[in-house]
Order: sequence, then structure tokens, then C-alpha cells
Amino acid sequence: MYKRSNTYQEIAVQTSSPTKLVVMLYEGTILFLQQSISAIESNDLDRKRQAVDRAVAVIQHLQSTLDMNRGGEVAAELDKLYSYIHSKILEGSTQLQIAPLEEAIKLLTVLLSGWEEAARREEQHAVPTTLLAGQAAKHRAIPIARVAAGEEHGFE
Repeated sequence: MYKRSNTYQEIAVQTSSPTKLVVMLYEGTILFLQQSISAIESNDLDRKRQAVDRAVAVIQHLQSTLDMNRGGEVAAELDKLYSYIHSKILEGSTQLQIAPLEEAIKLLTVLLSGWEEAARREEQHAVPTTLLAGQAAKHRAIPIARVAAGEEHGFE
């Protein structure tokens, strides 16, 4: 089951838009922080360390990939927010306190909803694959039914 889930995740990552990838990163970070809270509650310090390490790694990745030139003020504000979230994660981890981790989750959840909305809008404006297949078929004078049936892929 793990292998199937892992393969599914790999395919999802490989085929997702950059916006959807950011959504996945936020979802993962929130999950890691929830796991760290659970580990603190059960006094499982090794599991807490692993979950916190993963959450911090994602936050650092998000922060390091901000494009300050193109992102302008939004990127600068996200940079500050990521620094704050990072500090809350470390505070909760070092002091074995849940409240700072919960605050980080709340902030990430708000950001996540914005990225989810951006991903939804991006999907709504994407060119449907059936249209692309239709264009390819039309270009090569192949009936769309043959393309849809997989008889011709139309991209040779």
C-alpha cells in the first residue's frame, strides 16, 4: 500500500502546476506540524523531531524559492511570514509547547486557502485536454474518436 501511495504522490507531483505544488507543500507542512503536536502529546521526542525537521525543511524551501524581483511586496511579506512561522515551529519544538505549533498551522491554513483558490482559478482557465487532443487530431486529419480511443496520439 505504501508503494502504491508513494507512486501516486510522485505522479501527482510530476503532473501538477507550480501553483498546485505550492498547495501540496502547504498541506504537507500542516500535516507535519499536526504530527509534531501528536508526538509532543505522546512524549515521542524522536517522532516530534522528524516531523518538525520536515516542516522546517518545507518552510525553508518555500522561503528560499521566493522571487523577490518579480514578487515585489507580496514576496517580501511572505518572506517575513515564513520567518515568523519558522520561529514559531522552533519555539514549539524546543519548549515542547503546542500553542506555537498551532499558531503556525493557523497561519499556514490561511495561506493554503489562498493558494487553493489560485489553483482552482488556474484550472478553470486551463485548456481542456480534450480540446488539445481535438486540435492535434484536426491538424493531422485524424478523427477525434481514434485519438480518444488511443489509436493515434497525434503528436508524431
